[in-house]
Amino acid sequence: MYQYFLMVLFAITGVSLASSVKIVRQGDEALVEIFGKYDRKKLEPGLTFLIPFVETVAYKQTLREQILNLPPQQCTTRDRLAITVDFIVYWRIIDLEKASYKVQNLKEAMLNMLILSIRTHIATLALEELYTARNEINNALVEELDTTTDPWGVKFTRVELRDFAIGSKVIQPTSIDRKEVQKLRA
Repeated sequence: MYQYFLMVLFAITGVSLASSVKIVRQGDEALVEIFGKYDRKKLEPGLTFLIPFVETVAYKQTLREQILNLPPQQCTTRDRLAITVDFIVYWRIIDLEKASYKVQNLKEAMLNMLILSIRTHIATLALEELYTARNEINNALVEELDTTTDPWGVKFTRVELRDFAIGSKVIQPTSIDRKEVQKLRA
């Protein structure tokens, strides 16, 4: 009977010691909660030992740049043309504490904010301006989104307009053919 008790005790001790060892990879960061409360303890890259059953890793994220998958968006220009725009968005977490505790679903919140900003900005431009103002659109969106998402600890590094479509015709925003624009308006 005594032997079974010791075996169970060693098994529990071994499992708790194994669960207290945490490895954080380079480029990642983790937040530790003590009895469910965050007490400003962050795990930097490397090996760390936590107190079993007391400390737990609540959030673990990469601080490297990531791509936000944004489906093509239907927008309306200032001259009331319906277009579909395709953007590629790069972002990264600069403060994991804010990103984890200031917003419930970070990626969904960023996606909604991005869609709203894109539609609002495209609505202020005429179709001809989409051809020539590509860099201005990208820079304005990055600036606006950085200001909006700063309380969430997120930084948008790049927002790039890849292409846009009017109806079923995909148009690369590199050159302008005024006759073609007039045909599309008719």
